[in-house]
Amino acid sequence: MHVEDKSKAWREDLDFLAEELPKRHVNLFHTMSQAQFAQAVSGLRERIPVLARHQVIVELARIIALIGDGHSRMDLSDGPQVAFRRYPLRLYLYSDGLFVQASDDAQAVGARVVAVGDTPIAQAYARVRELIARDNEVWVQHVAPSLLVIPEVLHSLDLIADMQRARLTIEQPNQARTTIELQPCTSDAPVKWIDAAEQADAPLPLWLRAPENNFWFTYLSDSDTLYVQYNAVRDKPEETVAEFFDKVFTFADARQIDRFILDIRRNGGGNGYLNQPIIHGLIKRDRINQPGKLFTIIGRGTYSAAMMLTDDLEKHTKTLFVGEPTGASPNMYGDAEKIVLPNSALEIWASALRWVYSEPRDNRPWIAPDIPAALASDDYRARRDPALDAILRYTLSPADAATVRFPDRLWREIDPLPEPEAAVRRARYLTVPVFGPNLA
Repeated sequence: MHVEDKSKAWREDLDFLAEELPKRHVNLFHTMSQAQFAQAVSGLRERIPVLARHQVIVELARIIALIGDGHSRMDLSDGPQVAFRRYPLRLYLYSDGLFVQASDDAQAVGARVVAVGDTPIAQAYARVRELIARDNEVWVQHVAPSLLVIPEVLHSLDLIADMQRARLTIEQPNQARTTIELQPCTSDAPVKWIDAAEQADAPLPLWLRAPENNFWFTYLSDSDTLYVQYNAVRDKPEETVAEFFDKVFTFADARQIDRFILDIRRNGGGNGYLNQPIIHGLIKRDRINQPGKLFTIIGRGTYSAAMMLTDDLEKHTKTLFVGEPTGASPNMYGDAEKIVLPNSALEIWASALRWVYSEPRDNRPWIAPDIPAALASDDYRARRDPALDAILRYTLSPADAATVRFPDRLWREIDPLPEPEAAVRRARYLTVPVFGPNLA
């Protein structure tokens, strides 16, 4: 196909998208203005003839990110239509910086990332951030590491000049900085992964043992604790969510357990209506539904239908939240509809509904934990789970009853307050620079 034909096809796709988005999205201009949208579309339209395929795709993602909600998105890290490659790295943004969690290169495993090409990591992160559809900055922390290993993304953002030989500056603990060279592979290529925690003298932590399993539980006899990991709000072919939690509560009743932990830190959602048996089961059980007895682990991966569950837990139970803030907002746009571009067949998603699932005045960007427990790089290497550790060593406090009391619990977060009380509340929801002095 000639350059002129390619440009014509991309412009047709762009025009189609610009026409369809206002029709499909329930409120396309809830964050960006119509003028911003029109300017972004016209700007890309003019530049299309001088852009390569991957650059056009990245710029389309930039436009979608302007919408300002996580469900209105274009996935750059997935899908056969995009077909972007990967560098053999798994990155993770810990509390102490961005590190190589796994790689096929032993030299890189466990190292802190200092720069991509000649660009300091803080600036590289800031550029990638502009491509991420999000409800809040916590979700950016969740998604950005996966985009920072895509050659086509890094090249489009002028972070690297040669996609076949990208340079990454890294720093191992107590060692000098070094530069490694990365070569891309297809997204489905087999990689001999070396994990940063492979040498740890400890078993794999519970939260990492079966991430592909929608739901499972285990009993921790030493602490009389029932640990339930809920990774997707979806039935299994052999077992529904309702059947599983009926089994969970039957076990809890028989054992008369002392502590109940629901881990939804990796739950990216599904069908929110499937959560009802969980809430009903907890409400029925006064022995479990008590402050200091019931804990919910949340985090950057808590999203969509799992965010709805978090809302319900906040309103209807006496759980204490542990971990990190959620990756979604209590009230959010969702139920995205797919838009398929006519020439490229790229898939764009636009939120078709506005879920006011918490309370109409609730403008929080996330639900913050009652007991913060961030994961540091040393924790991962040593196979420690700060969230679970915090729960197991937690001592019941007289203040817990006030913390979980509804509706006070919600009112504390949304009602107008005089200063300095309002400042204290805002501190829970202000975006702290991800790469501050201790991370950059």
